[in-house]
Amino acid sequence: MTDDDRTALTAKLRELYDEWGEAMARAAFEQKTAGLSPEQRTQIEALVFFGSGNQFGDVTMGDVAGEDVVKGAVNVDGHARLYGPTIGVNLGTVIYGQAPSTDERRRLIWYLEGLAQHLVVLPLRGLQPRQSGAQRLDLELPRVYVALATTTHTEVARGTGHALRAYFTDDDPQQPLKRDYDPAYALPDAALYRDDVGGRSDEIILRRALMAVAAVQQHAHVVLLGDPGGGKSTFLRYVAWGLAWRELDPQHAPALPGWDERRPRLPILVSLRTLAGCVAHKGCSDTTVYATLREAMLACGTHEVDDALRAALAHGAALLLFDGLDEVPLEGTPDVADRLTTLQAVRAIAQRYAACPVVLTCRTRAFSDDLRGEWGWSVETLAAFTLGQIRQFVPAWYGELVAKHQLTSAQADQVSASLLAALHDPARPRLGAMAASPLLLTLMALVLYHNGELPRDRPQLYERILELLLGQWDQVHAGQSLGQAIGKPEWDSSYLGPLLDTLSYQAHASATSTDGVGRLERGAVYKALIDFFTHAEVRGPWEAAQRCLDYIEQRSGLLSPDGRDSYKFVHLTLQEHCAGRHIALNSADPVNLVLAHRMEDRWREPIFLGAGLMAPLVLDRLLNDLLEREEGNGAKPVARWYRDLILAAEIGADRDWTFLRTRPQVRVERVQRDLRVGLVALLTDVAQPLPLPERINAGTLLGTLSDPRIPVTAAQWQTEWARCTTTFGAPTGYWCYVRQGAYRIGGWAAKEPEATISLSAFWLARYPITVAQYAPFVAEGYREDAEHWWTKEGWQWKQSGTPTMQPWGWNDPQYNGPNQPVIGLTWYEATAYCAWLNAQVPRTDYELRLPTEAEWEAAAAYDTEMQCRNYPWGAEEPTPERAIYDASKLDRPAPVGCCPSGAAACGALDLAGNVWEWTASSYRGYPVQSGTRAEDFAQNDWVPQR
Repeated sequence: MTDDDRTALTAKLRELYDEWGEAMARAAFEQKTAGLSPEQRTQIEALVFFGSGNQFGDVTMGDVAGEDVVKGAVNVDGHARLYGPTIGVNLGTVIYGQAPSTDERRRLIWYLEGLAQHLVVLPLRGLQPRQSGAQRLDLELPRVYVALATTTHTEVARGTGHALRAYFTDDDPQQPLKRDYDPAYALPDAALYRDDVGGRSDEIILRRALMAVAAVQQHAHVVLLGDPGGGKSTFLRYVAWGLAWRELDPQHAPALPGWDERRPRLPILVSLRTLAGCVAHKGCSDTTVYATLREAMLACGTHEVDDALRAALAHGAALLLFDGLDEVPLEGTPDVADRLTTLQAVRAIAQRYAACPVVLTCRTRAFSDDLRGEWGWSVETLAAFTLGQIRQFVPAWYGELVAKHQLTSAQADQVSASLLAALHDPARPRLGAMAASPLLLTLMALVLYHNGELPRDRPQLYERILELLLGQWDQVHAGQSLGQAIGKPEWDSSYLGPLLDTLSYQAHASATSTDGVGRLERGAVYKALIDFFTHAEVRGPWEAAQRCLDYIEQRSGLLSPDGRDSYKFVHLTLQEHCAGRHIALNSADPVNLVLAHRMEDRWREPIFLGAGLMAPLVLDRLLNDLLEREEGNGAKPVARWYRDLILAAEIGADRDWTFLRTRPQVRVERVQRDLRVGLVALLTDVAQPLPLPERINAGTLLGTLSDPRIPVTAAQWQTEWARCTTTFGAPTGYWCYVRQGAYRIGGWAAKEPEATISLSAFWLARYPITVAQYAPFVAEGYREDAEHWWTKEGWQWKQSGTPTMQPWGWNDPQYNGPNQPVIGLTWYEATAYCAWLNAQVPRTDYELRLPTEAEWEAAAAYDTEMQCRNYPWGAEEPTPERAIYDASKLDRPAPVGCCPSGAAACGALDLAGNVWEWTASSYRGYPVQSGTRAEDFAQNDWVPQR
């Protein structure tokens, strides 16, 4: 094909595109370019479908990168003639299966424009302008939104360090990733994560997080999980807004990393709490869901949506976005269906219109394992903000204040730098952890904007937010402050704080609202105000209550009118905080109130936030009541006691044990001692009354309390060595005895060779070596004077290129929990550690070293009768109760010893799953030479065990 032919074909395809839309142009494209090379087809396709030839007429859209708000209108005259011939055609063709009529395009555009204008504004209550008399500020979603990723990682590249050197600083794989790929600087669609295959740094895997948008496209039906404030709802808003804008103004459409640009969808966003209300009144069926979807479209200011909705569902062109499963109650009421019934309604519409992708969001803890297994949909979890995302969000957020003329550019730069510096301050590590939550990061930016400083933890941060929002009620409005309106000019909003807390608690307890945010019935609030003012001896309490309600309605930063008869909290988190305040500060018995609610997941946040405000003596009593085995007239059920231990440990961690030590009334040492005993009992209980995720949580918490199962100091190692016994299968401490004998090694698969190896008796560590155990060696064993710990080959490896100063992944929070098994070690590092450890507590009768492969296999496979088993626990296939592997759905190693029913007969744990383990023999001589220990290896001549 000549250049002239290609030009003529491109012009014809553009003409078809403009007149009939993408479907007709693509059909002609496939026919006319069948004989071309893939490269030529790609060039023409880019020119026609994505090139500058696609002009969209007189569309008055704002520029995303400019100063104005990203809004606008598609011009439609009185006769429904549209200016901009391709607007609405692409999506319309997909919806209707043919080029849409003018009326169909018009109605579609009206819906998309109404949806986009409804979602583009991200209202942030409490962000009041600094200029008096100015209107409330609303942020523009596309200006401050940061693309979210999931916890799922996909492989990008695999190879030797030399082959992948271009990804690393100075082309050196021993150095960090370049900033373009470093999650501390790059956004998730570019950031990479490094894995060393089997702990061998000579073979590297680079992975990238699956973007949330890509997850939506990859799965026909997906449940998207996230923590409170993790960005679930904002993500759905952004996706819906972005897809609408792609049809209205493709040239200025936002980036949706991971989205297939050639697959337009009609987004419809529905609150699951709203759906639950409809299901309660109209029944659980797909027709009820259809009616709810229809109402959602009508709410965008359009009319006659049925043809578009029916066609989009029938042709698989709709994208159904259901938000907030956790906001639907577990048990229904006459006004709101229960969670399971609401899910059944969603399933009904998904089954009827199976070609339409469906997204459902939920808080992570509210989507139980039982529900996960029964539901059967794909499940993805939103990842916390990386430092790279934080670095983008902070200047963008303050940049919006510059665009709103609330800050100068210099002020925005200064406050951005101040916030980022605070998040990097090693003296305030909790702030950095909190910033991983998009909501908390937003609130930090808000508090810093108003107050110029940040509090130390989450409850205090929410207190500052609450003060800001209540402070709006104290601002003079129409010549009056709140106190003046009530008739008590000396009062400020803090006088109403206890009443607001009580109402918040009641709203959270009842949870009958249609969208999950607590509702306060106007009549109940009015009566509560009358009682409150009467008790406070306010003159004319009825009139004062009415004036107070009127004033609050005009100052709706915290409470917002919801129709004529109720108020709602503008943020569920603030409702939870005020409910927690009631528990901690206003109730007659805070401890018993916590105990009454502790089994309900929806009270988790109020309990934690309330604990942050409790008096030290009250908090001490709460922690100790949770630790007690006894409750009422008898012992707690074992599972209940275990969960109480976990809750006590979580509260202590959330409050910061170091901070609690500055409060003498909280007996931290006693609480931590009892927690260690209890959590060890939980983790070693073979009956396993708790599911794996809870046990892993317990193990993680135990790691922060100096896990007593793991010797770390020289004195602890000495103690454990003194506890060694020669009883097989009944270890009394850290070391597991393995008997002398002749063991058949190998022969696991058909025709695989086997050999009988005679082994002397030995002891094997009960758990893999942990981060806490390896940490002292990192401080000493990587120094320039540490050569005597290393083998000759090992020291040469360590010093080659840039000297290695710590294992790979050592500073990655995903891998450096104190009682997680240490990963990223080469055989050289593992062997050097053993040499170093031998020197810490020297013995003349025994040596600490890596096991040979024969010793490892004997410990892992042989039972009390000297019979070989397929797995450490026996013949049964692996399950998440016995081992940590893919089915455990972790993205990191679990703390050691979380699967007690997977123990080997000798007592050792984690011999199957979780991490690879090094041995002291060469794989080349297996099985005959598997009992022969090698003193040193050339690289690539060692073998780990799984």
